[in-house]
Amino acid sequence: MYPAIYRTLRLFWEGGFETRRYLRELDRTQWLSEEELQALQLTRIQQLVEHAYEHVPFYRERYQRAGIHPEDIKSLKDFEALPFLTREDVKNNLEALVADNFPRHKLDRSETGGSTGEPIQFLLQRSFWWQNAAILFRLREWHGVREGEKIAWFWGAREDMPEWSWRRRLRSQIMQERYLNAFTMTEDKMRDFANMLVRWQPKMLKGYPSALALFARHVKEWGITGIRPHYIETTSEKLSVPQRELLEEVFAPRVVADQYSSREMGVMACPCEMGSLHVCAEMRHLEIVADGKVVQPGHMGEVVATSLNQFAMPFIRYKKGDMAIYEPGHCPCGRKLPRLKEIVGRTNDFLVSTDGQFVHSLALAYVFRTKPEVVRYQVHQRDREHLDVRLVCHQPVDSAWLDNARAEIRANFGQATQVSIQLVDEIELTPAGKHRHIVSEVKPDFV
Repeated sequence: MYPAIYRTLRLFWEGGFETRRYLRELDRTQWLSEEELQALQLTRIQQLVEHAYEHVPFYRERYQRAGIHPEDIKSLKDFEALPFLTREDVKNNLEALVADNFPRHKLDRSETGGSTGEPIQFLLQRSFWWQNAAILFRLREWHGVREGEKIAWFWGAREDMPEWSWRRRLRSQIMQERYLNAFTMTEDKMRDFANMLVRWQPKMLKGYPSALALFARHVKEWGITGIRPHYIETTSEKLSVPQRELLEEVFAPRVVADQYSSREMGVMACPCEMGSLHVCAEMRHLEIVADGKVVQPGHMGEVVATSLNQFAMPFIRYKKGDMAIYEPGHCPCGRKLPRLKEIVGRTNDFLVSTDGQFVHSLALAYVFRTKPEVVRYQVHQRDREHLDVRLVCHQPVDSAWLDNARAEIRANFGQATQVSIQLVDEIELTPAGKHRHIVSEVKPDFV
């Protein structure tokens, strides 16, 4: 009863009617044919590029210098000729990237989480948040969760946390949300939160995979068995197979859905009922690029993203720093939205063997999944010959255990690899409260 009442009242909040309208549109466009989706994308890309050329100084100057005019974009293939936008471009040209027909006082300032270094700032029009909310509502409806049902968050982004203002706390209560701050996940706080969830019974858990996995590990150790969400939604970090298996074992949800999103682009891809990771093509255009060119499905490359609904500060052909692979063919669910086969990781999450071969980060996940002593790990690759591993263990390990771990790691990277293992009490989180399993200074050759 409450969720239905909430959804009615929610219409009268700022953006309420707009969000509902965007959701109805997404419910319709998800069933468009491949040709219709591509035509919709092309129309929106043409509108965005024309807007950027006329109103955004950075793009106008860059396109004029490259001899590109909006009228040149007659196909999605033509769009590939536009230059890339990089993080450095955004960081160094903030003012020039803002459209001159948007009053600054009506824009929201935000910033990335800083997972890979210095955060970048950017500006957004309010409608972006409403459209992004509609994408999330569509995702959750695919898995049987409606707006207004109980959600427990495991989060750390400062601007999202309700403890920073009484208005945000009140809104979270009305929205039936509860938060555990990923920055301060002490055993006492996790135990209190777990006991509260047993009583409260949320329909859904959402958070960073690392934070959810840490919480699940403690819940399992404490023998707490009464937390049974219908649905778990992970984001912002790559969900590993061991983490997924742990969440499924401890909480027994019907679905663990790992969405692909970022602060500056919003939600980019969502898993459907069949498990396919569908690109939200009505609002996001994703290209997979290697050696500066778009590659075919099945081949790995860097994600180049265009947000089709950000006009105040457009992100056009933005190099995300993420590596991914498109899945060929269509999904059995019936939707013709493009599918990502895998988000492989960030360009600075890549590991390389001594002979130059790419090593998937899952290789290390599988090494440590068989070692129950390990609570968290982080691997730093300085070069092809050296791996520095930090481990947080909840029980002592001896030299034989460490030698065995080194041997298993070398089996994936080559016997010449120098593996150092350091036992630590904790591994610091990123400014956004995320945990990075991999920190690599070795770049793939094709990036």
